[in-house]
Amino acid sequence: MNRIRNALLALWRDQRGLALPLALLALLVLVAQSSALLVVGSSEIQIAANLRASTQALFLAEAGLEDAFNTIRNTPSLITSAPASLTVMTALSGSGKMGSFGSYSVQYQSAGPNTVLVVATGMAGAAQKTLRATLSTQFTTNDAFRTNGDLTISGNPTFTGACGKAHTNRDLTISGSPSFAGTVTAAGSYAGDPTLGQGGQIKKMVPTIDPATFLASAQQTLPASQIFQMKSLSLGPTSMGLVLDGAGLLITTLTEGQSYRGWKYSSGTPASWDYNDSTANDGTYYFEGNAKVSGSPGSNATPWKTTILSTGNIEVSGKPTMSSHLTDTLLVAGQDITITGNPTQSASGIIVAHEQIKISGKPTIQGYLVAENATSTGNTVVEDVLTGTLTITFDCGLTPPLQGPLQILAWGL
Repeated sequence: MNRIRNALLALWRDQRGLALPLALLALLVLVAQSSALLVVGSSEIQIAANLRASTQALFLAEAGLEDAFNTIRNTPSLITSAPASLTVMTALSGSGKMGSFGSYSVQYQSAGPNTVLVVATGMAGAAQKTLRATLSTQFTTNDAFRTNGDLTISGNPTFTGACGKAHTNRDLTISGSPSFAGTVTAAGSYAGDPTLGQGGQIKKMVPTIDPATFLASAQQTLPASQIFQMKSLSLGPTSMGLVLDGAGLLITTLTEGQSYRGWKYSSGTPASWDYNDSTANDGTYYFEGNAKVSGSPGSNATPWKTTILSTGNIEVSGKPTMSSHLTDTLLVAGQDITITGNPTQSASGIIVAHEQIKISGKPTIQGYLVAENATSTGNTVVEDVLTGTLTITFDCGLTPPLQGPLQILAWGL
């Protein structure tokens, strides 16, 4: 036992050569720690660089979408002429380059009526980010009648359908015994039965009504042989009517009182065209002047398939039975629209006027109506009026070539 103890004591007292191994071990630990710190430090730098490039690429993609939005807003024809498949948008307002930060590219394609899908890719170094947005100028409404002007509803009109209601951005007056599928609203004051209408509501968007834009849409979507442009040419003390097709080629000329496809020409300032015929000559008609339908063409079995576009007033009387020729579009006036008598609209289509609309009698209308209420250039109609026993049915969901302001419907990855 003593010998073992003495040996252990000798080993404890004799520590020569121990310092070197301990120093080497400590150096090894320090080298390992330093190497680890260097690796972590360089990785953090790379991660930060990657994050910066990725963020820049995302912002560049957003810049591409903003550029596309601004370009389409300034050039609305890009919407109506959008390609069927993704195509590079070359007419951007910006250059697509953002100096040392990187660049972006934009593609677009049609995504429905007056609607496009835009795909923007941002590039910063090796990083890329792609964003998509759906942009549209398509006007949509949930009102059977909408106007910027004062609206008077009297008599016994009936508004039916899922969107069978009305709105005015000014004052509303309701009397008589009308029937509405929903509450009629006004941004201004309201006078009438409190269960039917409400005043003091928010304003709603009313688009600009321009017959020329509908003509352009017809020329893009319909055969030229189905479009008829009616114009008047002054020849000193006399004038003549000109009839052109959709491509602008002359079909025929008319003298005072002559007719073409049921439309009788009358000279004047402006010229007027009267359809006093029982034959349904289908087509889209564009008039420089006033248009009047006083005959009774069409039937429930075979409606008169037509679209009437007029730079002046449109008046419909008699008993025509009509449906739209141009997509969901029946009547478009550069001034006023007056509907009397007992016309029937057998299929949904819009009736819109740059100025005012007045309806009386017993017409049956399917679709929606819009009166922009622009400053009157004539006295045919001075206020929007719905009276008599008319019936308006609107179930929402029409897609006529009627455009509002450019808006973003969706935006994301």
